[in-house]
Amino acid sequence: MKKNILSYLTRVSAIFFLGFLSLYAYVWIGNPNPHSNESGIHWSHVSLGYNINIAVTKLWGGNLVFFNQSMPYTGSIISMAGDKSVNEIGWDGWGTYFRHITHTLEKEKDWWTLMISLWYPIIIFGIPPSVFIAKKICRSIRERTASS
Repeated sequence: MKKNILSYLTRVSAIFFLGFLSLYAYVWIGNPNPHSNESGIHWSHVSLGYNINIAVTKLWGGNLVFFNQSMPYTGSIISMAGDKSVNEIGWDGWGTYFRHITHTLEKEKDWWTLMISLWYPIIIFGIPPSVFIAKKICRSIRERTASS
């Protein structure tokens, strides 16, 4: 039973690994970066439900981007020094970027963006299939040496 569950989880992980690897290839070949026209900048994205959008971008080496407005916040001036109407919290580094901006005068002006490097899911979902393949190779080598 345990072996069946591990085998199933390894297959699911391999599917996700190949999916994220394909998404990474799409980022570099298809170049889905935002495009601009006369009405402004547009991000190609998929809506996951109530105010949650997901996109991929080539910015900063390939990222998965989650955001809640028509486009993600990627860093620009949001208020001037001494202006208390805007509150911003966030962090960035090691393949992650997060910003949450709240406009204290207008409650509907709540804006958040989360970017995660595509390398994180590629590595995470690549580990179980790699371990599975390594075990198969080691078992095959042991069987060959035992039969010789």
